[in-house]
Amino acid sequence: MGQNGPEIGITQLSAALSLNKTTVYRLLNAMQKFDVIEKSPGTDRYRLGLKLHELGARAIESRTLRSEAHRHLLELAQASCESISLAVPGPGGITCLDRVDARHTMIGLRTPVGANFPVHCTAVGKAVLAHLPEDEIDAILLVNALTRYTSSTITRISELKERLRQIVQRGYARDDQELERGLSGVAAPVRTSDGHVIAAVGMAGPTTRFRGGELARKVALTRAAADKIAACLGNNANVRAIS
Repeated sequence: MGQNGPEIGITQLSAALSLNKTTVYRLLNAMQKFDVIEKSPGTDRYRLGLKLHELGARAIESRTLRSEAHRHLLELAQASCESISLAVPGPGGITCLDRVDARHTMIGLRTPVGANFPVHCTAVGKAVLAHLPEDEIDAILLVNALTRYTSSTITRISELKERLRQIVQRGYARDDQELERGLSGVAAPVRTSDGHVIAAVGMAGPTTRFRGGELARKVALTRAAADKIAACLGNNANVRAIS
C-alpha cells in the first residue's frame, strides 16, 4: 500500500496481489482492527494507519536505548554475577530488549531478546507494568493470562494491582520464586528527566543469593544501574521515551 500512493482501493489491491476481492476485504478488516491501515473517510479507499508510524518510531528509539544501556548491563552482570535484562513496554506486553548472562549463572527459564516477559511473575515485568497508565495495564492483562507457575505466583488481578502500587511506592520490584522455584529477582525502573518510566533493569538468580543483606546489595546495584542508564538518556538528545 505504501508503494502505490497515499490511498488505494480494493479493486487495485486485488489486481496487484492476484487475490479475489473477498479475500482482500477480509484481510483489510483484520488489519483495521490493529490500526495498521485505515479507511479514508467518505471513500472506499484505504491508507496506511498511524500505528505503523508509532511502531516504527519505537523500533528506532528502542535500538538507541539498547545501545546506551548495554555497557551498564555488562557492568551490573560483572558486579553481581547474576543474569541481567532490560525490558520495555511493547505491543501487548513487556518485551525483553536486551540481556546479559554472567558466567556460571544458573537459570532454568530465560526470556530471549524480543520475547515478552510474563508480566505478573517476573520482577522486570512488574517494574515496567507498575508505571504504565491504568488503561495500558488493563489492556496488557487482558491478553496475558495470570498463569500459575509456582505456589508463589500471583493469579488474581486485584492482588497484582496492589503489588504494583507497592512497587511504585518503594521504587523497585521483586520476584520471589514466582516464575520458577529456586529463582528470584529484583528490578528497577529507568526514568527520563521528566520522571517518565521507559524501561526497567532486572537481575535474576538463585533464591539463596537474594536474601537479607545480599538482597539489599543487589537492589542497590540494580537501582544504581537504572539511574546510570537514565543519566545517559538525559545527556543524549536522540533518545526519547518509547512508551
